[in-house]
Amino acid sequence: MIMLKQGGATLSILTGVSREKSALQVRRLLAICKRGACKEWLNRRHKSETSNNNSTLTLENTFKCYDLETGPPMDVELSREDALSMYTKMVEVRRLEIIAAEFYKQKKIRGFCHLYNGQEAVAVGMTSVMRKMDSVITAYRCHAWTYLMGVSMYAQLAELLGVRTGCSRGKGGSMHMYGDNYYGGNGIVGAQVPLGAGIALAHRYKDDDGVCIICYGDGAANQGQIFEAFNMAKLWCLPCIFVCENNEYGMGTETSRASANTDFYMRGQYIPGLWVDGNQVLAVRSATQFAIDFVQSNGPIVLEMFTYRYMGHSMSDPGTSYRTRDEVQNVRETRDPITNFRNQVVRLCLACEEELKQIDDTVKKQMGLDVKKALQDREVDEHELTADVYAKNVEPRIRGVSGYNLQHYQVAEVCLGKPKPTPAKEIKDVPVGDAALLAAQAGKMKKDGKKTDKAADDDKTKPPTKEGEKEKSQANAKVPPAEGVTKTAGTTAPPATTAPLAAPPGKTPAAPPGKAPGAPAGKAPASKAGKAVPQSPAKPPAATPAKTPARAPGKATAAPAPSAKPKAAPQTKNPPATSPSAPPKTVPPGSGGAPKSPPPKNKTQK
Repeated sequence: MIMLKQGGATLSILTGVSREKSALQVRRLLAICKRGACKEWLNRRHKSETSNNNSTLTLENTFKCYDLETGPPMDVELSREDALSMYTKMVEVRRLEIIAAEFYKQKKIRGFCHLYNGQEAVAVGMTSVMRKMDSVITAYRCHAWTYLMGVSMYAQLAELLGVRTGCSRGKGGSMHMYGDNYYGGNGIVGAQVPLGAGIALAHRYKDDDGVCIICYGDGAANQGQIFEAFNMAKLWCLPCIFVCENNEYGMGTETSRASANTDFYMRGQYIPGLWVDGNQVLAVRSATQFAIDFVQSNGPIVLEMFTYRYMGHSMSDPGTSYRTRDEVQNVRETRDPITNFRNQVVRLCLACEEELKQIDDTVKKQMGLDVKKALQDREVDEHELTADVYAKNVEPRIRGVSGYNLQHYQVAEVCLGKPKPTPAKEIKDVPVGDAALLAAQAGKMKKDGKKTDKAADDDKTKPPTKEGEKEKSQANAKVPPAEGVTKTAGTTAPPATTAPLAAPPGKTPAAPPGKAPGAPAGKAPASKAGKAVPQSPAKPPAATPAKTPARAPGKATAAPAPSAKPKAAPQTKNPPATSPSAPPKTVPPGSGGAPKSPPPKNKTQK
């Protein structure tokens, strides 16, 4: 139709010629398109008829809302880059599942194997708008999610084949593959849902603005643990998106025979829900973006992705005993996600058929190389079969195994050697539960305390006022010096008023009546050991010496008891000012004071 519209002149020529010549000209026109002329024209038309290199498409009959004021936008924009990226990913996922089915039939893949054929739009559409901090956990139909969450196609093929280069060292198989922010497939029906609620709780604790996408099937929708997870997620307002991938059959049972209520997006009851056409990748992308924005401020939401699987429940299920082949074929022709998106891309003039066909061939070729490489690899060694039995090994021997002496290994130890112990300074004590709440309160109090200390430091850095200096000098005048400690030259000692020292018996002259003993005015008092007390370089304020009771004439002062503490020497009323470098003055002999003492040493007397 596009070629006819572009070739209007050609159509006029075709109407005036014979049928044979018309057929010849049509074949020539198709050949020109295959050589790339169609691609160039589509690009020119796209750039001229759209703004910002984006095309707009209106979605119809793709959403149903439950307990939501507004739903996702019906008009979506699609750029050429996004269109080719999503188309390529869906083709890669489809090709991966085709190869897995072939290898399973050849018995190169063992164990369980659940394929994703027909549901590619769900995983591709959701991951196209996920952010780096968002996480995913899903059930055992996980091949597409594993690849789209960052595990390479080769690592996944190697894991399916059970070789050592697989993403789980070849020991996880189809249902147990993991990656960054991807918590893998889970083999227990519905068990991943409460785990996903815990992952959402971790996002809330870390405050990283991330959300958790929790996928489960319609067959697991009746599990009690899912409703328990609903309740906790709503109570705690967790940022999680519950996604029910309704492929219309729970194992071999149709949904209407197993569920009394098949509107799975309403199952949350007190949680808002949204029904999405899961075979339209643009509808899935729009709904996912809406859900991510919604849960960050409103708590959880339930999405029902209405889709279809072409294969059986697993490779052991032919998928034809509970449905007809005509039903499967009808869905392939009318609702296939890849075919529908391919038609939309061509209709929006974002790419032509030849370009999309080239993408198909490139994917097929690259996947063939990955398969060839994985088939040449080998399994893990025998001693690694018992590795990773314990997450944290507390004893070398594996318990509970009779008849064998199995030693525990970790994959990191097998591949890279034993890890070095973590330095104590790098170990972080992360509180959990009630301890986390107490730690948060302590951190808040500590933060408030830092603010108070900072305010006090700011007060200290302010220049002192005159009133402040006056108050400080008065406070210093009231502080007595330490007992028994002399002041060295060059230091300022606070003034104090203390009683005079008691002189040894027989050496101190008797004090006249009515006069207290002590050094005369202007002389430095002596210490107990006979050393003079050095004077302070600064002039202290005047202080009144303490009064002592008068002694009887002719009587010497009694020596103090051995257990009594010596008292400090009195401070003179007007002590002379001395420079810091001047030596301390001593009391001359015969002046009525203490005997002459040797020059003071540069040590503090104890």
